[in-house]
Amino acid sequence: MVIIGIDLGTTNSLACICQEGRAVLIPNSLGETLTPSVVSVDENGEICVGAVAKERLVSHPEASASSFKRFMGTDKTFTLAGNSFTPQELSSFVLRQLKEDAERFLGEEVTEAVISVPAYFNDNQRYATKEAGELAGIHVERLVNEPSAAALTASRISGEEEGSYLVFDFGGGTLDVSVVDYFENVIEIVAVSGDNRLGGDDFDEVIARSFCTHHQMDYDGLEPQKKAALLRLSEKCKRELTEQDETELVWETEDKRMPLNNLLLAGLGQSLFDRISQAVHTALRDSARSLDEIDEIVLVGGSSKMPVISLYLQTQLKRRPSMVASPDEVVAMGVGIYAGIKERREDIKDLVLTDICPFTLGTDVVNYVDEENPIMSAVIERNSVLPCSRTGYYSNSHDNQSRIDIGIYQGEAYYCKDNLKLGSIRMDIQPRKRGENHLKICFTYDINGILEVEVTDFTNPGAEQTKRKVLVSENLRLSEEELERRLEELRKYKLMPRGGIRLKMVMERGERLYAQTLGSRRMEVAAVMKKIQEAVAGGDDRQIAECLKVAEEIFDRLE
Repeated sequence: MVIIGIDLGTTNSLACICQEGRAVLIPNSLGETLTPSVVSVDENGEICVGAVAKERLVSHPEASASSFKRFMGTDKTFTLAGNSFTPQELSSFVLRQLKEDAERFLGEEVTEAVISVPAYFNDNQRYATKEAGELAGIHVERLVNEPSAAALTASRISGEEEGSYLVFDFGGGTLDVSVVDYFENVIEIVAVSGDNRLGGDDFDEVIARSFCTHHQMDYDGLEPQKKAALLRLSEKCKRELTEQDETELVWETEDKRMPLNNLLLAGLGQSLFDRISQAVHTALRDSARSLDEIDEIVLVGGSSKMPVISLYLQTQLKRRPSMVASPDEVVAMGVGIYAGIKERREDIKDLVLTDICPFTLGTDVVNYVDEENPIMSAVIERNSVLPCSRTGYYSNSHDNQSRIDIGIYQGEAYYCKDNLKLGSIRMDIQPRKRGENHLKICFTYDINGILEVEVTDFTNPGAEQTKRKVLVSENLRLSEEELERRLEELRKYKLMPRGGIRLKMVMERGERLYAQTLGSRRMEVAAVMKKIQEAVAGGDDRQIAECLKVAEEIFDRLE
């Protein structure tokens, strides 16, 4: 049995295996370790995953989807070429592709994976990630928090026996800020904060909106294909500003351009930086640590490579952040190492990864000022180390009640309506005066994020009544029967055969460039595409390979 580690990211995903005590990243069919987390349905009904699908975001936006990780654990659906998918089903296609790439690389079947998740993921998001694994035919027994994986990589690279890290994990769609301790082979998350709807994608949109404002265009009114093209150009502009201080966004088909530099980008993203600042300071405050007690600020996630991000952190924290490894790869490497630990490989010393409860868990109590608006009563507070068990004591709120409905909530808001409802328990009680029924509510939360709630009515000693419930959000989770049925339905969607991926990639890229260019550049793209089609019609594999190589060189120059 082989266990692999998977970093299932918003923008890119990676697979990793532990070999001879070190993390080895697994290449995909194109020889890259990063597989874009993009899915598209092509004209033949086949599922494209990765770079090919990313090209199709511009040329076929109605058949393609990205950033669906942001909606994990919600009831949102995506329609691709007439096919409806949930975020976890789209994620399952990415996982299937990574599984196939790993099996080709290793030469044996992969049946189990350890998958990383943002520490700030709530209960529904974690369950949805496991569900995505099941739909991909992978058993997912353990989820590892991304900052724990990053700290594991950092500790192995540095060789230090102990340390304290502020892990700043800024990906394409999520922000995770964690304080993590490493000591005596234990990696412990002390505090976590973040924003599940903030990432590099938001900087793409900021640039795109600024471009539209600059040219008096309505960003929200753009047709899907034009919006996708502008966002792709904005992402390219953002990446260029990672390597150089200034660039220009050129939308050739619209004959429009806008200069941009890092100073301007910092100003455009001020509202995003305010949200970043809030997450960083919440994590530090909850950890009860000063910056002097933090040994290293570790940058994780592709978006953390942006100079405006590292400069902002340096300005705010008066410390220079560090990159212990490529921010794109550091989490995958840690998850790969942990997969080796889980396999009980002898070439890795055992490590303990502790987890915490990222959100407060509690129940509703009566708000006598406004009984339609109950108040949150915390039972397990955020940042409690898992596994943990906490108990609260409550009583009936009105005279002669015959039952009590106990709502179970997750979140930090004062009013229950502003938190996530996980479920409820109904308890029959003897009618008594207000305050005379005595209930004990025990919350037990384990390392895998499973919450069990036990309610005991101990009003009559010796005749206690107890009800237990393992909390699930019924409206967001599939039953075993539904899971098996949907698994069968998804199997009819075939992933693109490996042999055709490079050809498909070049052709899709050519289609995008043809749509984005004009004049002689467009004619050059068309000529390249024609040569490839002629080579394919001729059936000579060597000639096809030569045409693809030339096409890639020309397309690189035109980009």
